[in-house]
Amino acid sequence: MDPIMVSNFHFLRPWWFLALLPAIVLFGNLLRGQIATLQGLSALCDMDLLKHLVYQSGQSKRRSALVLWTLSYLFLVVSLAGPTWSKYPVSVYQSIAPRVLVLDMSDAMLERDLKPDRLTRAKFKLHDLLTRTELAGQTGLVVFTSQTFVVSPLTEDANTIDSLVESLTPQMMPVTGYRLERALGKAADLLHQAGYAQGQILVLSAEPPNVAGIEKADQLAREGIITSVIAVQSPAQEGGGVAIFDWYKRLARAGQGVAEIIANDNSDLTDWSKLEKSMQQHQIKEEKDKIPVWRDQGRWFLIPALLFFLPAFWRRWIDRVML
Repeated sequence: MDPIMVSNFHFLRPWWFLALLPAIVLFGNLLRGQIATLQGLSALCDMDLLKHLVYQSGQSKRRSALVLWTLSYLFLVVSLAGPTWSKYPVSVYQSIAPRVLVLDMSDAMLERDLKPDRLTRAKFKLHDLLTRTELAGQTGLVVFTSQTFVVSPLTEDANTIDSLVESLTPQMMPVTGYRLERALGKAADLLHQAGYAQGQILVLSAEPPNVAGIEKADQLAREGIITSVIAVQSPAQEGGGVAIFDWYKRLARAGQGVAEIIANDNSDLTDWSKLEKSMQQHQIKEEKDKIPVWRDQGRWFLIPALLFFLPAFWRRWIDRVML
C-alpha cells in the first residue's frame, strides 16, 4: 500500500476484536494445562530431563499446531473487523426541483381589491406553497421593487422561508419602483450559485409585467429556466382586467411557464405544480453528488485464515492442540 493508503487504514467494525478475548482465555488455559502436566510429571522425573523428554514426545508439533490455530483465528477476526484503506464512489440520486419564488413588494401590493390586501393574500399563497407535503428540492425567495433583495438562498428547509414571509412589508424596502427584470436575473443567479443549470421561477406580482421583464423571461427560458407568474389582483378588477392579465400571459409565454390569477383555494397552483412535476420527470435521477464509501477489504484476510487452518484436516491435529 502507498503512504496515502496506510494513513487511511482503519477498521469498519472494530468491535469484532472483542472476539479475541475467548481466544486469549483458551490459550491461557492450554498453557496452564501444559504447566500442570509438567509439574505432575516432575515428581517422577528430573525437571531438566523431563523438558527434553516432553519436547521429543511431540511438544514442538503441539506448539506449531497451536500457533497455526492462533494465526488462523486472528486473520478471521481481522477480516470480520472490516479492514479498509480505500474508497469508491457511490452515486446518489435525488429528485431535483430547484425553484425561486419572486415576490413583488411595490406599493401596488398594498391595494385592497383583495381582502385584507394584496400583500397579505400573496403571503397566504406563499404559505400554502411552502407547506405543501409534496414540495421537494430546494427553494429560494427574492423580493423586489426597483431593487432586488435575497430573503433566502436555495435551501431544502422550506419552513425557514415560511417563517420569514410574515415579516415582509413594503416599508422594509429602501426604494420604490418596479424592475421585474432585475428580480428574474437575481433568481437565475441563485440557481446558478447553487449549481443548477435549470430550474423554475414563480413570480407573485400585483404590477403587470414590464417589457424588460418579459424579455428577461424569454432569455432565461432559452437557458432552461422556466418563469411562471401569479397575478395578485382581483379577477373582477375594473378598467379592463382582461387586458391587464394579458401582460401576465405574455410573461408566461416568454418564460415557457404558466400564468394564473390568485385564487382563494390552491387551484392557481395546480397548473404550476403539473409543470414542475413534468420538469422533474426529466431530472429525477440526475446525479446529485458522489459520496465516498469505504471499501471493505476483509475478504483478502480470509485467504491466510483458511491457509493457516488447513492443518486442522490433518490426522490428530486437534489432539496436538488440546492435549
